[in-house]
Amino acid sequence: MTFADIIRTVLEFAAVILLIVGFINEKKVVAFEVKLARAIKIHLRNRRVRKQREKAAMRARIQSRACEEIFEEEPVLTLVHGTGSAHQVA
Repeated sequence: MTFADIIRTVLEFAAVILLIVGFINEKKVVAFEVKLARAIKIHLRNRRVRKQREKAAMRARIQSRACEEIFEEEPVLTLVHGTGSAHQVA
């Protein structure tokens, strides 16, 4: 027997033992599966909500930064003379 065969035999034996224990404690195993499924659902929901909040915060930061970066020009008064020439007065 090689080392790989020994390891495979030990793993097969462990799988059989776990299967027997699972049949003996079936109610506990089912309760564990239900709790595990519920925990996974809660984790996925919380992750989705967290991602949505992060996106909303990012949008808010971008919008607030955009308002600060907008260059507002002062109104310019343009005077037009009767001769057709015009010039701007700040």
